[in-house]
Amino acid sequence: MRTLSAAGALVALAALAGCAASPPAPITTIGELGAAYLDAGGQCDDLVEQYRESDDDPVVATCGADTELILAGSADEALAVATERQLQEQTVLVFDRWVIRDPDLETIQQELGGQIVTLAPADGPANMADAIAFDADGAIERDPVPAEGAPEALPDASAVPDVLVVVDPACEYCDRLLEASGKELEEMADAGEARVAYLPVSLGDSIGNGYASTLGANALACVADAEPAAYREFQTALLSMLQRQPFDAASASALAAEHGAEVGDCIAEGRFAWWVRQATVRAIEEPLQGVEPLRGVPTVVVDGVTFAGDVSDADALAAFIAEGR
Repeated sequence: MRTLSAAGALVALAALAGCAASPPAPITTIGELGAAYLDAGGQCDDLVEQYRESDDDPVVATCGADTELILAGSADEALAVATERQLQEQTVLVFDRWVIRDPDLETIQQELGGQIVTLAPADGPANMADAIAFDADGAIERDPVPAEGAPEALPDASAVPDVLVVVDPACEYCDRLLEASGKELEEMADAGEARVAYLPVSLGDSIGNGYASTLGANALACVADAEPAAYREFQTALLSMLQRQPFDAASASALAAEHGAEVGDCIAEGRFAWWVRQATVRAIEEPLQGVEPLRGVPTVVVDGVTFAGDVSDADALAAFIAEGR
């Protein structure tokens, strides 16, 4: 639980506060949580405690597919679990050390208090639809993707190679790609030798990395929205940082500020987390550059052809791009 400042902020943003008639008694065992759940109006009485690999793991009891009771070791750990469920687009009730997922959360909340948290639909960032693209004129302005909408396709890249770079902020090999070729990709776009677009996706979230995939991609979206000119250098710096430490909202915000983007509130509240999840689903389900869906990260596609070489080999990637149009 090294990154709970970010997790807690995201939980608080999308929370529906509720108060019990009287403060609930502290719950210290999964049996007490199950009893409190049933006393509060929970309808699923066939709760089964699940196997734990370690005594340090939260205690989990489930009933069918829709009810889950979780007792964590601390309130911070419960917030982290609630954030994980939230980023999976599940709605949960969280208070102190426990988390409940159930169809009747509002009824249960009336008795037990706590916060109902959910990942609410929201529009995406400006300039990312779903990728942020650069050419000789800088970042190409794009309208935000509506919460329930789809991105408009970029116009044809005309006479230059059309490059799409797909990365996950938590991905080691994505960091290697940008370390090796990030500057050269930037120079190609700025010189008008290629149009280079970047699409951040979320494939590697875990409690241990601070949900670095989703919250890292959200941080990238925040910078694209507010200061698109800072995006590329910030992206390289952020991925490098996330290979050394879990995601932390304060650290990411400070890094963005170092690159000229004051987006601390946007990063802390996970403003574009909904868009990150939807953009990831689109990348997995829909053809990239009209060819095939995303199969893994990093992925570099040039004029509809996927680079199959070593992502750490800058010369090989540059030659592949040069062989485009």
